[in-house]
Amino acid sequence: TNIVYRTVEVKRGDVAATITATGTLEPQEVVDVGAQVAGLIVSLGQDANGGQIDYRSLVEPNMVLARLDDAVYKADVLTAGAVLEQARTSVLKGQATLAQAKAKMLQAENNWSRAKAMGPSDALSQNDYDMYQADYETAKANVAVAETDIAQAKNGVSLAEASLSKAQRNLEFCTIRSPVKGEIIDRRVNIGQTVVASLNAPSLFLIAKDLSK
Repeated sequence: TNIVYRTVEVKRGDVAATITATGTLEPQEVVDVGAQVAGLIVSLGQDANGGQIDYRSLVEPNMVLARLDDAVYKADVLTAGAVLEQARTSVLKGQATLAQAKAKMLQAENNWSRAKAMGPSDALSQNDYDMYQADYETAKANVAVAETDIAQAKNGVSLAEASLSKAQRNLEFCTIRSPVKGEIIDRRVNIGQTVVASLNAPSLFLIAKDLSK
């Protein structure tokens, strides 16, 4: 018998391996969007198509997902702003008081210098001599007190600025925004629902960054 061989060029190919399993498909990258302040959900944002943010909505970075009732936080901002203005006024008042105290100290210092030059004599009684010295010491003390008051007032301004910054930040937190580009795979809140912020921020939305992975 004649044996016939058929030859072909060796080529690299793909080997397909199929794995069958049951389970839940999970995206590789999921962002859990929470709330950092407590409040009532008053509205949900709109997606790129103009519809209400919901499951399968496509979102972009900084897109509004939901809004909390911000009435209390706006009031906190106004209150903190008023306290800051009062603290700044205290600084100005303290500076004016310091200027007056320095002027009085200068006058008292001049009187005391003249009194020391003359000394207790027929032209200057001992009582007057002692009075000029006491006036000068009192004037110096008043300047020191005024400087301390200004330092305290400036500390009050710093604290008030910090309180205002915190109040403004909390007000900004009333608007829940998307931190990434992706697709909503779970919406866990509804309009009218109260969000309670605690040590662990409540989960409001789950966003998959890339569903192809």
